[in-house]
Amino acid sequence: MLEDELGPRSTGRRGFLVRAAAMSSMVAGVVHQTPEQAGDWMASLTGKHRTAFDIATHRDGKPLNQARNVLDAWRDAFHVADRDVNLVLCVHDEAIPIVLTDALWERFKIADQYGVASAIQPRPVKNVFLAANAASAGLVAADATVEALQRRGVRVAVCMNTVANATKKLSAAGFGSPDVVREAILKGIVPDVIIVPAMLITLTQLQEKGVSYVKAA
Repeated sequence: MLEDELGPRSTGRRGFLVRAAAMSSMVAGVVHQTPEQAGDWMASLTGKHRTAFDIATHRDGKPLNQARNVLDAWRDAFHVADRDVNLVLCVHDEAIPIVLTDALWERFKIADQYGVASAIQPRPVKNVFLAANAASAGLVAADATVEALQRRGVRVAVCMNTVANATKKLSAAGFGSPDVVREAILKGIVPDVIIVPAMLITLTQLQEKGVSYVKAA
């Protein structure tokens, strides 16, 4: 259990995670998990080739393009179907813009707060890594958007520690109290993104299950 791994001081934080996940459990399409449930989705990773991308910065979508390239290379060069490739995008820290909905991008000025597409004017007010907005921004191809990768079986995950850090950042920038900002973020995660308690633990668990680790450039 997570509490055993982190020690008794994790009890308070564990309670927060359970409450936060419960608060947002009604958001359609988003997989919210308590610490006890975290890891259950890993049982579905049964492909012959399994890789976890550690994505700590958005890099204007470069990790998404890399993910697309990995799937394409397995398919084209090695004749491996998408169903036999399990790719997990472990999004954390400054990469959180990838998994935030258009509503949050506009409300919290995400492009400016996280330095996305600094050369684009006027500044993007919608998530440029999603299918509806990718073409106008030109950062990722249509087949490298979050939804396109998900359709090919890619799992995308973000952690509660990253949500907490984003809450502090955006609240300090004047976008509302921590409680208000945190609730908005939890309700504004892109559909079908998995929310885990702590990404470093998730990356460890994945490696313990035989999933290869790659640090996204």
